[in-house]
Amino acid sequence: MTALPATPGPAATPLRDGRSPLPLRSAILGMGSFVPEGVLTNADLERLVDTSDRWILERTGVRERRRVGPGETASVIGEQAARAALRDAGDPAVDAILLATTSPDTLFPSSACLVQRRLGMPGPMAVDLSAACSGFVYGLTLADSMVRAGTARTVLVIAAEAMTTLIDYRDRGTCVLFGDGAGAAVVGGAGDGPGIVATRALADGALSDLIYYGPGEEEGQEEDHVRMAGRGTFRVAVERMSELAEQLCADAGWTLDDVTHVVPHQANLRIVEAVAKRLDLPMDRVVYNGDRYGNTSGASIPLALDEAHRSGRLHRGDRLLCLAFGSGATWGGAAMEWALDGPR
Repeated sequence: MTALPATPGPAATPLRDGRSPLPLRSAILGMGSFVPEGVLTNADLERLVDTSDRWILERTGVRERRRVGPGETASVIGEQAARAALRDAGDPAVDAILLATTSPDTLFPSSACLVQRRLGMPGPMAVDLSAACSGFVYGLTLADSMVRAGTARTVLVIAAEAMTTLIDYRDRGTCVLFGDGAGAAVVGGAGDGPGIVATRALADGALSDLIYYGPGEEEGQEEDHVRMAGRGTFRVAVERMSELAEQLCADAGWTLDDVTHVVPHQANLRIVEAVAKRLDLPMDRVVYNGDRYGNTSGASIPLALDEAHRSGRLHRGDRLLCLAFGSGATWGGAAMEWALDGPR
């Protein structure tokens, strides 16, 4: 397997036809998130499938998750997260909209275009990204490249998931994991200030059977739903995210001791704890909120980032590692210096 080269750190860049220099790096200029009001607790699941609160907590660490209601789709909740991020960034003009989702409103038009219509923002490129749980960091990688190449000044990156609409609530191994939500980031030039230092985005299609949407192999699983090979997914997710953390630190010129916070995909608490243990990181340096939201696929990292941002846990100049692994298999992440002082 050949890995894509990592996005390098800041370097001198030429002028564009006499105009201002290209940014040395990009940064997150605003964050936003949104979750539906509907709550699905472990007690609710006990009434749907053969499980228990204790069984779920021991294996996943999830206590509750949010669930979309009638009329709530990826574009509906994505719009709300996008509006919050745009407000946090001071309502800048946007040159591109990237929406990561595995649960789009429809096959076409793209959910990105539907969000664009809801925002009343005609003109900018709008496109969906399908990278499952790695969707947000894939979007961040593309946005960083666009801003530093000068093809966009400001990119709106959204991850919005209505995962509960894809779940088989007879399959206790998967139905206890997933929830719904959306997160968004406004990415723009950072000059020589704090910002995105390095990114990586990778995939291995040979692992596509680990997590997929379709019929299952067991009796009674003929319908299309989310399917997962739990043990194999756990092992590969821990391996890839641990390797990724070390690679991103090398790209950024950091050591793991230099990292203020790790923000992993909130797959489940056991995976997050296993990654932290392998990296010899204490859990107080790991941002985790999956106990209240479950696995929201691509939306999990921006949900966790925005919550940490609004709670005052993140400070300008903090060094962050964002790490994701998902269906595909895909994995990727970003090393960044946090550029925001606090929410508007």
